[in-house]
Amino acid sequence: MNILYFSSIFIAVLLAHFLFQPALYEVGVVEVPEVLVGVDWPLMIVGIFLFNLVLSGFLVVTLPGLVFFPLSAAALVYRAFLWGLLLCQLPTPLFLAVLPTLMLEGEAYVFAAVAGVVLGLSWLRPGWAYEAGLSRSEALKRALREGGRLYIVVAIVLLVAAIIETATIMSL
Repeated sequence: MNILYFSSIFIAVLLAHFLFQPALYEVGVVEVPEVLVGVDWPLMIVGIFLFNLVLSGFLVVTLPGLVFFPLSAAALVYRAFLWGLLLCQLPTPLFLAVLPTLMLEGEAYVFAAVAGVVLGLSWLRPGWAYEAGLSRSEALKRALREGGRLYIVVAIVLLVAAIIETATIMSL
């Protein structure tokens, strides 16, 4: 999944660069949008964290895999493609500022996709996810336990990413 996600970002950057020929940017002072001026750091961290965990991680990446397991991988590739299109437009200093957040969030979404694939496989084809002879309900219960453990890691990584993202935004 890591190879799938990060290579999709790279391919999207290359495609966008060659197809759209982005203009060259002058590196200058980046202004913080007025909306963010005076925003409380802890509030921003919690907002970013919850958005990434609930919407981006669970609803967009994991939940589709519960319906049909390849959908988690497809959602992961779609997110990576969007990241690649956004990164193509950034000048190098901004790209380097975004890179830690990209790496951490990307890894969290990879874990979320793995949880979705395992959840989907557990009730569709339990023998593919676990040993043969395990019933669908037993496999789903096991996948839910494993998915819960994975989501602890996802939450920790996304919290660290939210802290770094907030620090990056406030330092620009």
